[in-house]
Amino acid sequence: MKLRHLMTAVLGGVVLSCQGPAAVLAQEAAASGMTAPNPHAAITGAHRVRALDTLDRRLAHYVMHERTPAIRARLAGRRAAYLELADPEAFRQAINADLLAASGDKHLQVWIEPRSRDDALAEGPPPTMEQMGAEEARNGFGVRETRVLEGAVGYLDLAYFSGHPDAGAAIDAALATLAGSRALILDLRRNGGGGEAALKRLMGHLAPEPMRLEDIVMRRCAPDPADPEGCIQDGSRDVQERYADTVAAPAFPTQPVYVLTSRDSFSAAEAVAYGLQATGRAVVVGEVTGGGANPSMTMDLGPWFTIVMPFGEARHPATGTNWEGAGVQPDVAVPANRALEEALRRLET
Repeated sequence: MKLRHLMTAVLGGVVLSCQGPAAVLAQEAAASGMTAPNPHAAITGAHRVRALDTLDRRLAHYVMHERTPAIRARLAGRRAAYLELADPEAFRQAINADLLAASGDKHLQVWIEPRSRDDALAEGPPPTMEQMGAEEARNGFGVRETRVLEGAVGYLDLAYFSGHPDAGAAIDAALATLAGSRALILDLRRNGGGGEAALKRLMGHLAPEPMRLEDIVMRRCAPDPADPEGCIQDGSRDVQERYADTVAAPAFPTQPVYVLTSRDSFSAAEAVAYGLQATGRAVVVGEVTGGGANPSMTMDLGPWFTIVMPFGEARHPATGTNWEGAGVQPDVAVPANRALEEALRRLET
């Protein structure tokens, strides 16, 4: 898990999980009972000033360019209040609350790094692809559980969508264990997103031919000669059409598919639920999802802070829109803890 943030940034492609690295490490420490010194005690007022200054410049990359003036104005008006917050987590949360209020974009948010980038650079080069692959393999490339339920119903629980190139083979292997099932239940209730490799391979298994996924509409952003942290948008756009992987023998090309969701389902998990629902390929059961659609990348705000920056707009060809802010609306609305039971009940009828 400790390489997850870096792997998401390097390998994640279009969609990202928005659980920050500090949160991931805190969860790991709590789960193992460890008590570690707080590295964030080294974050100074100067670091916070630099983060705010760099964030203002980085906002030139934000895809919703028409919202940028309001975002900058809100941040500027609250700057003094942010800088009074000595606790880095409180500082981050205050900024994120205002970013969300001004933009309505749930991907646009600040993370705190688990350690300073300066320290990481001093320790040597970043992990190799092989090291990242080994870490992903230990996490099952996001596959939490597979089993065949009573009534020959396949069940696949994904913790996240891996962006590693080997993730496709892991999805193939997971679905092979469900061969012969008359239906598939895809559990995304505890899936916060991730990368493209696993997502595209999974979607390739759920239709006879590679289905078209959401298009990515990107605004062109040329380098700004006066500011290396910024860019200049000229209003023109590029559209990237995306498709599921071509799979020689799809595991569930026509069988019924049920997707389980919760309010914690986010980003790539929502892309899968939305795409399958929009094309009539699956029934979504559970709760309205988190509502983060815009593909994003990470940008540094100095040694300690990072901004998740949406650089494009997702737009599904079947609907002409996406789930940003609204979330994926379930076909069958039930509390998340009853979603599996409800899907099985409907498969029995």
